Amino acid sequence: MELRHLRYLATVVDERSVSRAADRLGMTQPPLSSAIQQVEKEVGTPLLVRHARGVEPTEAGRYLAGEIRQILRHLDDAVARTAEVGEGRVGRISIAAEPIASWGWLPAVARAFTAGSPDVALDVAAYPPEGVTDSVRAERVTVGMLYTIESAVLAKTAAAGLQTAVSRREPLVLALPADHRLASSPVVDLHDLAEDRWVIPRPTPAVPGIAELLTRAWSEAGTAPGAAGTTATPAEALALVTGAGCVAALPASVRSVATSGVRLAMPHRPLGDLEAVVVWRDETPTAALREYLSSALRAPEPDQLGSHLARPASNEAELAAQFEDPPPTFRG
Repeated sequence: MELRHLRYLATVVDERSVSRAADRLGMTQPPLSSAIQQVEKEVGTPLLVRHARGVEPTEAGRYLAGEIRQILRHLDDAVARTAEVGEGRVGRISIAAEPIASWGWLPAVARAFTAGSPDVALDVAAYPPEGVTDSVRAERVTVGMLYTIESAVLAKTAAAGLQTAVSRREPLVLALPADHRLASSPVVDLHDLAEDRWVIPRPTPAVPGIAELLTRAWSEAGTAPGAAGTTATPAEALALVTGAGCVAALPASVRSVATSGVRLAMPHRPLGDLEAVVVWRDETPTAALREYLSSALRAPEPDQLGSHLARPASNEAELAAQFEDPPPTFRG
């Protein structure tokens, strides 16, 4: 049974006339009558009663016409929805994000993305840095968001075989308890914190981050803290600054979540910057993912970054252009 024949039947029932239905459908009466007869033959019962003034549907014809209308509505909706999916206007993106991405980076990207794609759902799950790349590779998520000190190294190690791009960069700032002796100082030297208790996010060799930047900064400054403990995440380090009087170095986006119990200061000598990296599989992205990556590559960098570390505008435009139609094929 052909779909067009069902559409013909519904039109005839609506018009109560084969001739008017033929005019509406832009066809002649003989093939229309033949199509209706074919439908009646296939269902095995009369669907129309013919009379001098036109036709009337039988009870079976009335029932089938009602079902056909629903099918056609669903089909029209499906066609429209398919076009929207193809254009990236509807769908779902699953994201594996390092927890500190929620301090500023992830909200900025999500805000930019949903402004243009409000009907695409975002499912976000928190993972440790190495879990982000593992989840993308295992196809548990669509895209990953994590921080590292050198994306070029990440692309050859934890993210080997995946696609990566730097979304933004963030310098490290110093987080001090509100009652710290240097809490009112806008700039603090590492030497002045050598006797403080430090708390450092635990090193992750596969994805070097804050711990490695601090080790390098202390070495260059010729100093080291007298006491330093580790935590699983930067968020836990921030909690210990407030609750245990520790000192920490954290990404600049901590400004958006720091409480009144924390004072932030710039280091006298820069401690280095973290690169916020998006990771996805080495395949042609869907339209929705292209839009998300485009939003990520246009995400504003923190005000604390400074022009000397800002992502070059030409590079940003070049990268973002990769995710505009027509869809490219990416290679590592």
